[in-house]
Amino acid sequence: MSDKLVEYIIELNESPEALEKHNADPETAAAEFGLDDADIEIIKNQDVEEINKRCDASPLDTSGTMVGFFKQ
Repeated sequence: MSDKLVEYIIELNESPEALEKHNADPETAAAEFGLDDADIEIIKNQDVEEINKRCDASPLDTSGTMVGFFKQ
């Protein structure tokens, strides 16, 4: 079973349009991608540790995936 949060992170790495949308309004972009409320909270809280943990556990190829796209 695939992890929708990991799919979202991969999408942000592969699509400049998705990243732009995320940067403009992360919560709305995540919701429109189909993330559930718990995963939207992870995005909202910029929980890089949890995102990395989920990417590492995913069967999807996340090698080279960056999660440092969060605004400071």
